[in-house]
Amino acid sequence: MDNAAKEEKVDFDGFGKLSVYRSMMYNFFSRIFARKVDLKFLESLMQKEIENIIGGLCENDPASNELNIAVRNIVFSSVEYDKTESEFDELFVIPAPGRFIPSYISYYLKGSLKKADESDIVLVDKLKITYKSLNFELKDPNGVSMKRSDHISYILGFMAALINLEGRYLSEQVKEPLPFQDVVANEFMFFNEFVGNWANLFADEIIQGSGSMFYVPAAKLMQGFIACEQRDYNNIVTKI
Repeated sequence: MDNAAKEEKVDFDGFGKLSVYRSMMYNFFSRIFARKVDLKFLESLMQKEIENIIGGLCENDPASNELNIAVRNIVFSSVEYDKTESEFDELFVIPAPGRFIPSYISYYLKGSLKKADESDIVLVDKLKITYKSLNFELKDPNGVSMKRSDHISYILGFMAALINLEGRYLSEQVKEPLPFQDVVANEFMFFNEFVGNWANLFADEIIQGSGSMFYVPAAKLMQGFIACEQRDYNNIVTKI
């Protein structure tokens, strides 16, 4: 590939301008799977600006409209609201056979870890060290830290933190800024190792087994967003 073609495909500027919105999307999915829905959170999703950001970043995925409809049904129906609250415990907390969907990366990667002797504990410790490198800690509204670093909410929350670094590097708010492509490459490495290889499997479990008005479109939307992220990372990083 000649230099002109290379420069044409590597649009760092356009990619960087999306960092605020991409970070918001990772935090959005992190929040969905971190704890039960509440009215304040659901009502925030009904704001037109938020709807436009979610739909735009997910390239108008039909699941975006499904989620909008579900949110309104839940907000305006106490029955649906109570049901959705209960679904969180039934799907992600209470380990009931045939219903429980584990939210931990170690469950999905048991048979495909790179090292045969790499246990769940080693994987969790590796994530803890990675989070510590940026002093990142995911806490609930009461300030209590989540216990397991391999929970999907922790992982997606850290992706949001990595993306937030883009803005700091671009505005030279760090003492020794890296080239922007190196910042994005670091995101790409974490994404490949801890997001792209299992989030779809987790989403499939929800889509195929839950029947939830809220969590099924949320899972579909997450799959669409992650597919867009994978494509964009490949276009950016592999063309450098």
